[in-house]
Amino acid sequence: MASNLPDYRAYKGLIFDLDGTLIDSMPFHTRAWLATARAHGFAFDPELISRWGGFSSLDVALNLQKMGYDTGDPQEFVRQKVALYRAHIEEVPGIAQTCRILKEAHGLGIKTAVATGTQRINAEDALRLHGLAQYTDALVSAESVTRHKPAPDSFLKAAELLGLKPSECAVFEDGAPGFAAAAAGGFDCYKVIGVTVAAFEPARR
Repeated sequence: MASNLPDYRAYKGLIFDLDGTLIDSMPFHTRAWLATARAHGFAFDPELISRWGGFSSLDVALNLQKMGYDTGDPQEFVRQKVALYRAHIEEVPGIAQTCRILKEAHGLGIKTAVATGTQRINAEDALRLHGLAQYTDALVSAESVTRHKPAPDSFLKAAELLGLKPSECAVFEDGAPGFAAAAAGGFDCYKVIGVTVAAFEPARR
């Protein structure tokens, strides 16, 4: 973490996004979405998946539908995409810096949570595969809330599960929808760029 950023040890709780923040999974998600689209006879700009980072899978499918793509049943479209992603889930690498921060924070008595737009089964498997499950006090997944990023609900739910106020927590996040969610919820936000915690945005309180 850059030396000019605030010390995360000042917080009572840390809330981490998963995809692109703790694990470098976005290329795997993108390939799965593109393969599912090909199976349905269409293609789309892969940059959309980066732009929608933090959205639930169903929200991604519904957005593609709104753009005029023939996804068929969006729930089935999502099931096909998830199956393709899960076939390679053990190949997804962790992001060393943020994984280390999560473990160190937990060891210092700071409460930790993961708040993600991915399905719980994927989140639980990722935390287990990267040795993070035992360091995570709470998990908020796609099934936990009805409004996903850029709405603040995932982060607010995580803070609630930790028994903390947003002002007592900081968020680690890599995507624009997550940055917006953190700001809307009143959370300070450490921004992950590539595989590095590189910027900080304080909450507007």
